[in-house]
Amino acid sequence: MTIYCGVEGGGTTWRVAIAEGHPSNITELEVFPTLDNASEQLAVIRKWLDNHKFDTLGIATFGPIDPNPKSSTYGYITTTPKPGWHNVDVVGALSDGSVPVAFDTDVNAPALAEYMWNGAEGETSCAYITVGTGIGVGLVVNGKPIHGLLHPEAGHLCLQRMAGDDFAGVDELFGASVEGLAATPGLAARKGCERSELANLSDDDPIWEPTAHALGSLCASLVLVASPERIVLSGGVLNRTILYPMTRKWTRELLHGYIDHPKVTTDAIDTYITPSNFGQRAGIVGALTLAHVALEGKREHFPAAVSAKEGSQGHGCAVPKAGGDENALRFVQLVSKAAAILTLAAAGITMSKALLGRC
Repeated sequence: MTIYCGVEGGGTTWRVAIAEGHPSNITELEVFPTLDNASEQLAVIRKWLDNHKFDTLGIATFGPIDPNPKSSTYGYITTTPKPGWHNVDVVGALSDGSVPVAFDTDVNAPALAEYMWNGAEGETSCAYITVGTGIGVGLVVNGKPIHGLLHPEAGHLCLQRMAGDDFAGVDELFGASVEGLAATPGLAARKGCERSELANLSDDDPIWEPTAHALGSLCASLVLVASPERIVLSGGVLNRTILYPMTRKWTRELLHGYIDHPKVTTDAIDTYITPSNFGQRAGIVGALTLAHVALEGKREHFPAAVSAKEGSQGHGCAVPKAGGDENALRFVQLVSKAAAILTLAAAGITMSKALLGRC
């Protein structure tokens, strides 16, 4: 039975888990508070890993990160504003190279898990939004997590504001971004309370309407830009479950009927913008799903997801070398063309003889 290990690094906590047989079958889970000292944090996680046996490792952290295996800073948390975490080599600190490893953001990973384990037949895309101390967006399109230039950071989008809402937002870089409005620091600043007190607010508190508007603006923007077949909302703020119907309402209104699809225009929106089936374990299941991808050697998702020894199958799947089958196919094609040319030449000679015989 395969033993998966996942590490999820978030702004508030780090979680490590073991799953047996399937990434969602978690048999052991431990939570550590996020420290401002990255070296100390990673040493605690590494000690936990060293005391456990597993076949493959998935690591998903807050960003920005460098997910490009060809980069000299692959596996790093890079330009994060979080104190103590700027340019930190996470993969290097946590992996000894003995098992396959895959690395991505803490939102791309659960987006991949939602796509792989909870997607409907025929779906090729999924968006995952987490709303907590920050807001992150993970995207899977055509079956692959989006990386490209870097990776999605859509929580920092500055979108259309709700009429009459002049709250300045608290995003350190972007002010009234979605994160600056709807993540817990913005909610607490708007309300004038501590973040720990937000859970005590009533469902009819006026703070939730602009929050849902901001999240609806984000969902509408994702529909217009990436056209995902499902949008999953998660994170601590979404424990306030009234935000689901409110966010769906604003998403529909802000699209103004332009996207004429039943998933948006009918009650089907309830299953289009939806909670995660994994609940509050969505993030760690995402990290464990990265471990699954690493072990399976799915290079179309993660080019670096192979064992540490080059050319060794290790715990992953062997990747066939290109050339053999292609060369054989080319040879057959050349032989076929040559045979066709010879057939035409023979026909030409026969016709020539027939003509000469008539002369």
